[in-house]
Amino acid sequence: MKINLKITYLFAALIISTFSYAQKNQDITYSSIGAVQSRSSHEIAASNWSIGGETMDRDFTDFDQWKQYLGATGAKKIRLQAGWAKCEPKKGEYDFEWLDRIIDEVIAQGVEPWLQTSYGNPIYEGGGMPNLSGGFPVSEEALAAWDQWVMELVKRYKGRVKIWEIWNESDLNSENTPDAYSKIFVRTAEIIRSEIPEATIYALSLAGINVEYVEPFLAYLKKHDKLDLVDVITLHGYTYRPEEIYTKYEKIQSLTKSYSDHIIIGQGELGCPSENQKHYALKNYPWTEVSQSKWMLRKLLGDLGRDIPSLYFSIIDMNYVRVLEKVNGKITVLKDPIYTVNTKGLIKAKKDNTVDYLKPSYFAYQNLTSIFDYSLKRITNYPYVTDASSSLSVYGYRADSSDYQVVTIWENGDTPNNSTNKTTIDFEFTNGNFSEPVYVDMRTGEIFDIPKNDWSKKGTHYKFINIPIYDSPILIAEKSLIKLKSKKK
Repeated sequence: MKINLKITYLFAALIISTFSYAQKNQDITYSSIGAVQSRSSHEIAASNWSIGGETMDRDFTDFDQWKQYLGATGAKKIRLQAGWAKCEPKKGEYDFEWLDRIIDEVIAQGVEPWLQTSYGNPIYEGGGMPNLSGGFPVSEEALAAWDQWVMELVKRYKGRVKIWEIWNESDLNSENTPDAYSKIFVRTAEIIRSEIPEATIYALSLAGINVEYVEPFLAYLKKHDKLDLVDVITLHGYTYRPEEIYTKYEKIQSLTKSYSDHIIIGQGELGCPSENQKHYALKNYPWTEVSQSKWMLRKLLGDLGRDIPSLYFSIIDMNYVRVLEKVNGKITVLKDPIYTVNTKGLIKAKKDNTVDYLKPSYFAYQNLTSIFDYSLKRITNYPYVTDASSSLSVYGYRADSSDYQVVTIWENGDTPNNSTNKTTIDFEFTNGNFSEPVYVDMRTGEIFDIPKNDWSKKGTHYKFINIPIYDSPILIAEKSLIKLKSKKK
């Protein structure tokens, strides 16, 4: 199958040795020295980054079509949905072959599976629906069947799956109250821990970041002495300007700490469309493949700058097919299935779920994973001074091996747009450490020398002038910390 990668424009600048920006009444030319070399998941020991592989339980994507591109992303974890209804199509009869293939393959590619137990199963009365907002199992028979399915999962994947997440976005269904979620969580988590005592368990997977949902959950666990069942509370929270969500994250983080000193928060599912779409999160906005890349980088690096484990949703576009609906309490088959597409993928999918091409965001994600692994440590409250009039995000990192630094910078005041125009500003880093600083555009992966007359140092005080910035992350980085792509001979 011939795949159109559509990446020519990303690397065109590598053919030309320089580029220019109009700035502060003058033109400044940077010399190109190459591009970021991607690293596979096998080549990266550990990092903050996960990738979404969701919806295969409903066949909205086809693993065999995109699996060859997984390890090349550099992601260290992948979120998968186990799919009760797909695993148990007939009462008491299980089919795990589809999930076996996926879990074994992702592990072989150096990616750790993170397995979510969801959704309902309509073969049981009161078993819920097999889709988002479908509702928990509630009848005695359905709950017993749920318990048995979870036990079968845990026994089967013990030794292969350590990370388990219980349900997805339960807060989207008004019937899924905090009390109802707390009960399904505890019964499920106890089954998991009974077979895998060392299991890492993720809770809540909230669509909306509401204290009113989290606090009753934590209070329930405390009352029943079950707080030890939770390791991570996963939060979503789609916002057009990615930085807008953090005040809500901080509230949840503060609340969680008041109950437990071992539970952390993690970003468990966020992504951005690559075109204007009428359905799903972040709909009805003129997104492009450029603005998608910007959004992705800003959200993930914003999480990193707050020490929040982070996931991008999703690796490939999802072709949604809805065939069931609940009418007057009864589940019925739709006469005409509803087809929609969710374009948040790093890979463009065709209608038959085959791969069309790798989007620019795929390569931007590779740039992220290549540079920001666990060998870089965040510098808390990295000190800087700037003449910028716009709102900025600025975070500093140091290398374990050398103490040299990488600084991430972007304009954060608005929703990412489609423009690639940049303006220039000056920076002072009062506790910097650079020997040979370079400029990196994270979106394209291009690397440039910073002219010697545009930076200076006095002890640990560094000055950088005329640094081009825009609403997408750029780096001022020590050259030795950036793996450069080898030039073809």
